[in-house]
This record gives sequence, C-alpha cells and structure tokens, in this order.
Amino acid sequence: MFYDTFMKIREAQIFSDKVVALLKKEQQDRGISNYTLAQLSGISEASISYIYRNQRHPTLYTLKMIADALNLSLADIIARVE
Repeated sequence: MFYDTFMKIREAQIFSDKVVALLKKEQQDRGISNYTLAQLSGISEASISYIYRNQRHPTLYTLKMIADALNLSLADIIARVE
C-alpha cells in the first residue's frame, strides 16, 4: 500500500514537472524574462525560479496564474502533457 501511494505521488510530481517545463519553454520562446513574468502573473520572481528549478511543486492555482500571464490555456498545456 505504501508503495502504491508513493508511486501515485511520484507520478503526480513528474506530471507537474512536465507542465512546468512546457510553461517555461513557452515563456522562453516568447522572450519573456522571469522578472516580466513575475510582474504579469503576480507571483514573485523567486517563486518562479524555484518552480522552474523543480525546487517547489506549484499548486494548480499557481500554474494557472503563470499560464494566464503567458496568454495560454492551462487546459491546453495539460492536454499536451497527457
């Protein structure tokens, strides 16, 4: 049972990391700095940096804020990961 729970948590973390990687790539492709993204999203530049370095696992709310700041649909990003 512990192993099953651990694997579900790990799979969720991997999925989240893939969503973050796509958001980061979209940001880079658009030439938007972390500073600008912080201003657009209302999330601190430090938090964005931690998220992009996989030192923090963002909430769905945070992912939505980043996607909105990039004028992206979070649902579309998630669909691309699936």
